Amino acid sequence: MNFFDEITKEKKDFPKVRSVTNQVKDYPLNFYQIFAVGILILGFFLGVIFGNLFPACKTSSYVDPGLCLATEFNFSLMLCIWFVTVLLSIVLFAVGHIIALLTEINKKLGKFHA
Repeated sequence: MNFFDEITKEKKDFPKVRSVTNQVKDYPLNFYQIFAVGILILGFFLGVIFGNLFPACKTSSYVDPGLCLATEFNFSLMLCIWFVTVLLSIVLFAVGHIIALLTEINKKLGKFHA
């Protein structure tokens, strides 16, 4: 039993970019899924903007620890906003996908009852 032979038997090529884009073009998106993609794009830009608007303190004063002498870009806030945005987008996209599946099931059941 040669494991390398098993790997070559089971090995699949990565999907080509054109085949993936063709599959995505054939898939109709409903409102929730479009809204989720919009939130994802908006959250990316908001993370960068808020990371710049609310900077982190790089060095503080020895006399007054509340006084910030130098600031830098707030990566933790940006990553937090990106993480929350990705989670929200995944949930909204999943809800949209569930609704699309349920409407497809309803259409197929409507053919049997009509």
